Amino acid sequence: MKHTPSRHLDPRTSLDYLEGLLPGQRRREVEEHLGGPCPGCHDLMRDLGLTVERMRRDRTPEVPAWLHERALAVFRPTVSEPAVAGLMETIARLIFDSWAAPLPAAARRAVGEARRLGFELDGYTIEIEIEPESAGLLTLRGRLAGPDPMLCAIEVTAEAERFIVLPDAHGAFLLERVPAGVLNVVVSTPAGHFRLPTVAP
Repeated sequence: MKHTPSRHLDPRTSLDYLEGLLPGQRRREVEEHLGGPCPGCHDLMRDLGLTVERMRRDRTPEVPAWLHERALAVFRPTVSEPAVAGLMETIARLIFDSWAAPLPAAARRAVGEARRLGFELDGYTIEIEIEPESAGLLTLRGRLAGPDPMLCAIEVTAEAERFIVLPDAHGAFLLERVPAGVLNVVVSTPAGHFRLPTVAP
């Protein structure tokens, strides 16, 4: 049975035409209709074409597989024996300690009782400020400098409590209400895991 085209194009047919889904005969019928003087169908086809084009441009491109894997690898837990885990970590190098090199009086007034530490990792540096809060609690703040700080994680263990903080795009991070006591800090970067020397505030 031969298809008889309707007087005007409907939106479904117009969209199928724009997407190249119409069979040959139906496509020719649509093109014949558009070749004639039909302002309503011309306007419909133009508006739908603009909408489809905007939707195509608005699609977010796929994340490359290598970047996706790199981002996931930073947060993927590693299952290993404690002795093996110690071999996989690198000890960060202390480059500054405000207790060993006291700050000038003006700087001490600005930071109060806070202790400031600086460490060098492989391609990264981290500055940490440890400030007493109320009784038995500390605030840790600082900055991780290096490539892709948002792909890094900082893990702090204090008094059997474990905290994980992710730096922002500028490398800044903040941990509040950390129990005062011996602090064990591990920085995970795409280059590896770095354990900071134990800090006793």
